[in-house]
Amino acid sequence: MPDCTMADTNHTAPASLERETVQSITKLVLAALSLLFVLYLVSVLPGVGRFVPGTSVTFAAVIGAVVTLAVVGLLLSLAPALAELVRSAFEGPDDVVDDVASIVHLFVVLAAVLVAHRGLEPAFVGLLEGVTWVYDVVFLALALPPLAILAARLYVSLDPISELLADRVTGSSADERD
Repeated sequence: MPDCTMADTNHTAPASLERETVQSITKLVLAALSLLFVLYLVSVLPGVGRFVPGTSVTFAAVIGAVVTLAVVGLLLSLAPALAELVRSAFEGPDDVVDDVASIVHLFVVLAAVLVAHRGLEPAFVGLLEGVTWVYDVVFLALALPPLAILAARLYVSLDPISELLADRVTGSSADERD
């Protein structure tokens, strides 16, 4: 096991890259929040609760679906940026830092799938009269792979992360235990 007390220089990024990563993440988060705020404002406009002619879908549902797709796109582009930020911000053994970065990445991807399911539902379920279960099955199929990989990553990283935390809290290292 690598020495946990020494700083890991493999994941140290130049200050400019780190600043750019933080700026990108901040911009994506602010864009997502702005889109949600605009969606709220649009939802209170007169007439958006009316049905699109010839369908059982409201204008609000269509607008919500468009905003949802934008938020999902932002989340999917945010996932690798957050993973890179974790890699550059945390010190420790490569395998532990990579596991934590991967967990963050997979969590954001799973969140994007769940946001898509919730946000697109009003627009699509009305169109699937009689077979609405298909909508849930499609999103279940999209959510299971990142969830399974996330669960596996969490399981595999339990021992290394707990060892690292124990070493940090007690001030000992792998060399001192041996």
